[in-house]
Amino acid sequence: MDFYSNLDSRSLDSETPTLFEIISAQELEKLLTPSIRYILVHYTQRYPRYLLKVANHFDELNLAIRGFIEFRQLSHWNSTFIDKFYGLKKVRNHQTISTERLQSQVPTLLEQRRRLSKTQIAVSLFEIVGVPYIRDKLDHLYDKLYPKLMMNNLDPKESLKTFVQYYFLKLYPILLSVLTTIQVLLQVLYLSGTFKSPSIIMWLFKMKYARLNSYDYNLDEQRVNKFLNKTSAGKLGTGNNRIRPITLTESLYLLYSDLTRPLKKGLLITGGTLFPASIFLLKFLEWWNSSDFATKMNKPRNPFSDSELPPPINLSKDLLADRKIKKLLKKSQSNDGACPLCHKQITNPAVIETGYVFCYTCIFKHLTSSELDEETGGRCPITGRRLLGCRINKTTGEWTVDGIRRLMM
Repeated sequence: MDFYSNLDSRSLDSETPTLFEIISAQELEKLLTPSIRYILVHYTQRYPRYLLKVANHFDELNLAIRGFIEFRQLSHWNSTFIDKFYGLKKVRNHQTISTERLQSQVPTLLEQRRRLSKTQIAVSLFEIVGVPYIRDKLDHLYDKLYPKLMMNNLDPKESLKTFVQYYFLKLYPILLSVLTTIQVLLQVLYLSGTFKSPSIIMWLFKMKYARLNSYDYNLDEQRVNKFLNKTSAGKLGTGNNRIRPITLTESLYLLYSDLTRPLKKGLLITGGTLFPASIFLLKFLEWWNSSDFATKMNKPRNPFSDSELPPPINLSKDLLADRKIKKLLKKSQSNDGACPLCHKQITNPAVIETGYVFCYTCIFKHLTSSELDEETGGRCPITGRRLLGCRINKTTGEWTVDGIRRLMM
């Protein structure tokens, strides 16, 4: 995944990424935080005891955690988490340096001079993490104050606070439009090759995009080797100039370093694989929790389909002759022979314990619905009385219905 931009190096510029790659990285960057928020809110509804506080402070936690991750990425790779996934990085935009000439003569020197300064790293971090955070808070404030403006409840002459709120509502949309126009203009100029910086902040601080190359990966490999080989040998002075033998404490420290080396290596490999895979995992979880497919999979399956309904039991003649049953049957059919559930002419009439007549398919589907629990299910849809012939399996959540009788009319 790290060499995403070098899948076909013959058709790509070795120095300047395409606008499509940059926009793709930016769009994926914008989707990352909303995806995490959506998944967190979904599971907070299930486990509010554990996740409610996290959800209430999501913006601040996301700012801190993502800020730390992006700072590490920018310090090591001069690239953000998503940009590295696309094989992109940010470098200094030296207008007076012939990069192609230096690249062919002294490539290492060129890459060292193009590394971002501390100020540029801080600005890039603010662009990636700080700007979306501020934009989200300002959008929330705008949505909160806009109804007051529409109801003419904001008088700029009333106080300094209302004055600021009034002109914020007036100027904020204009500011967003101006910034969006400048951003689009810079992207068009970047596409034409006139500008090397596709964003306002990168243009102001003289930065541009480039592709990750062998220098970046060699530099990372050196950092990894230094991290893995950071044993106590050098610190304890175990060299040719050492006279005294290694003490027990130093031996234990060396043993600890040797034992933790595989753990460090596994942590680095897992982190390098886990972070890119987490992007797809987040999008999959968002789709799973928002789709009807997940609802159908989680719903207990009804063992009876429309074509496999069990046949109703015929109502005996003795029960039909009973006066109370006749009275209930007459009352249930008083609405022009319409089924109380589907409100259409009754087909294949069936009667339940309370004496009301329905379409057999309608009453069977109603009583076996998986949406009904032990308290709300197993009851007559007209009177609400509990039916003795309805039982629920507490393990599967499925209803067994035996109290429906076929009515011969």
